[in-house]
Amino acid sequence: MSLRSAIEAWNRFFFEPQSPLPVSLFRIFYGIVVIVNLLLLHGDWLAWYGTHAWVSLSTMRQLEPGPRLTLFSIIPQKDQWIGMFFWVFLGLAVFLMAGFLTRFSTAAVFLCLTSIHQRNLYITHSGDTFLRIAGFFLIFAPAGAALSLDRLIGRRRGKETEEIQPRSPWAQRLIQLQLALVYLMSFWWKSMGAVWVNGTALYYVIHLDELRRFPLPHWIEHPVILKLGTWLTLALEFSLGVLIWFKELRYPLLLLGLLFHLCLEYSFNVPMFQWDILSAYILFVDPADIARARQFTVSLVRSWLRSPSETCTPNDPR
Repeated sequence: MSLRSAIEAWNRFFFEPQSPLPVSLFRIFYGIVVIVNLLLLHGDWLAWYGTHAWVSLSTMRQLEPGPRLTLFSIIPQKDQWIGMFFWVFLGLAVFLMAGFLTRFSTAAVFLCLTSIHQRNLYITHSGDTFLRIAGFFLIFAPAGAALSLDRLIGRRRGKETEEIQPRSPWAQRLIQLQLALVYLMSFWWKSMGAVWVNGTALYYVIHLDELRRFPLPHWIEHPVILKLGTWLTLALEFSLGVLIWFKELRYPLLLLGLLFHLCLEYSFNVPMFQWDILSAYILFVDPADIARARQFTVSLVRSWLRSPSETCTPNDPR
């Protein structure tokens, strides 16, 4: 491959306009994930982030010194203000999900999400980190160009055409690359551990009683199943990091990844981790396939909502 063809391929990958449907759907899923995260935190909101939280703001600054992007450094350290911050954050996440003032709400949600993560670093996991990074890239994506209140308002004002216009996908590509990197780095670190190489890691994983959610069948502890499960996990994470970019393999890998994360969601209580990751799968779906699925769904809903008089035949006694 020549340098010129490599540059052309780079430009096509990052900048050739495509339908914004995938990133708009991701905006909806992302908003839902943030909303659910907040609702799960609501009962213990002040215990984690309040003025008398388990880790105070001053203690966090001592344990993790250095500049941090967090609104908790400027809002008054009173429980009323911190409670108000929660409701503002929740409202902004609803705006993001609905696609209202999309650019502003995306940036505001990112800032609020980063603030709570930096306020208490000890209750976050890698899914939270991915959510935060994806939220930053989402600011620069055409996330409100489809399936949004912004587009609906724009069409009524005559500023938007009926057909969704293609947009540059570079921000979507960065989120895709980030997701692939999550899998690839997980594979890399696991591959350096002896228990993953010799096939015994799954035994230790399923015996993490503090994370167990629902009981697993006894046959899963058979040595052959444990070895196969361990090695297949490595193979799948490598594939979702590297082979996902081959179009012919993409949908089977996405299906396997979905089943993999649903199994983990059943087995382990790691709040929202699986859904943080799965929310970005839609970015790998071809826009044409999303458009076809959307058209089928709309026609199906319209047939359900059709009045009985429209569905009656001329000979119908009704």
